[in-house]
Amino acid sequence: MFGNPIRLQWPDGQTEKVRLTPTGKSGGAGEIFEIDRKPGYVAKLYHGVTKPAQLTQYAQKIRWMVQNKPVLPAIPAGQDAVVQLAWPVAEVLRGSQFAGFLMEKIDFSQTLELDYLLTRRQAEQEGVAVDFGKLMTVAYNLASLINSLHGKKIAVVDLKPMNLKVYKSQLYVSILDCDGFCIYDASHRSDAPQVTPEYLAPEFHGVAVTHPETQDWFALATIIFRLLNYGIHPFVGVSENRLKYPTELAGRIKAALYPYGKVAHHGVRAAPASVHEAFPDDLRALFDRAFGWGPGGRPSAYEWADTLGRYAQKNSGRMAPCPEGHLQFVGKPCPTCLRGSILKRHVTAQQQLRNRIRMAPRQALRHVQKSLRGTHTSPFQVALAQAQPPVQITRSTGPRPPAIPLGVVTRNAVSLEILWMLGMAATLWWLK
Repeated sequence: MFGNPIRLQWPDGQTEKVRLTPTGKSGGAGEIFEIDRKPGYVAKLYHGVTKPAQLTQYAQKIRWMVQNKPVLPAIPAGQDAVVQLAWPVAEVLRGSQFAGFLMEKIDFSQTLELDYLLTRRQAEQEGVAVDFGKLMTVAYNLASLINSLHGKKIAVVDLKPMNLKVYKSQLYVSILDCDGFCIYDASHRSDAPQVTPEYLAPEFHGVAVTHPETQDWFALATIIFRLLNYGIHPFVGVSENRLKYPTELAGRIKAALYPYGKVAHHGVRAAPASVHEAFPDDLRALFDRAFGWGPGGRPSAYEWADTLGRYAQKNSGRMAPCPEGHLQFVGKPCPTCLRGSILKRHVTAQQQLRNRIRMAPRQALRHVQKSLRGTHTSPFQVALAQAQPPVQITRSTGPRPPAIPLGVVTRNAVSLEILWMLGMAATLWWLK
């Protein structure tokens, strides 16, 4: 398959020949391979069409990363299979040329995408029963991991749920695509141009990310908010003036249209399904700061980890079961029960609307039948009649005007009914 032998070069300079097996997985930058006799690792080889200048940049970055692995949050004994970072641990050489890197293998069968925790139903299908205690643990582990990277002058920049895996049993978080990280150490600088608008801090929309740490802080807060609020993005709301409300999340982020603050936003209301009122005050204060709606500046990953850790500890006394058995924040309403009542009201309202829509054609038909029999008039006809001035009846000795044929009267009535039905049909279509 390869014209030159493939070798691994470890941090101490030692090399060894290996045989690679394609996995069929490929991304924009490279392809993933299994490695014979090394089941705990996979290799990423950059595509052969990569330009030499770009490959040189990759090589410099990977060499720095191989020599500067960050110190990660401690994993308890017996859980060595947990891999928190798909971090480069050795260079892959084709002949004497840099071709890619070796990284620890994340067992995807033991993990699920963090995205699944945002919808809950998908997590349950994967065998993970979600409660707020587990969500706080996942959020704490993620914040701790980001804080460890920042301590080594490394930032993710394109931090988003799609690039995060969660171990189903241990609830530790793994970050993928580490070779795309931003390094801003004094000995090496490597930018990370890839961004996702829905997780991009407002000051970096339309410009380069010049402060990678603060970008991570914004994305981290956004992910934590969505974790705790059933997937609702912190910049999704109901505008008081739709004409001035950006249709895309990027526009709302840039305009700081955050409707979940402790002080209400004057132009945007919270999404009806939100349970943010059930969050503890210290978390809400951090969210306000993160999204530009409170004093103190955007909280760091350390601040998030410090606050979340108090709730992630089972013996902290900050979370307790509600009467229904759900975990809630002490002194606040149960978010699970609150969400259930919101959805129940929504289902009831939807059923009532469907019933009205189903009944509307029958009511229209009855109006037409009664009008043809001359026993009833439609609301349209009533309104039309009420708009006419009253007729004064006087005796006249002159000749009577000719009588209007009954067919003409009937056709006029039917025409009015048809107009009324068309108007009602348009209204029902708009309601749907």
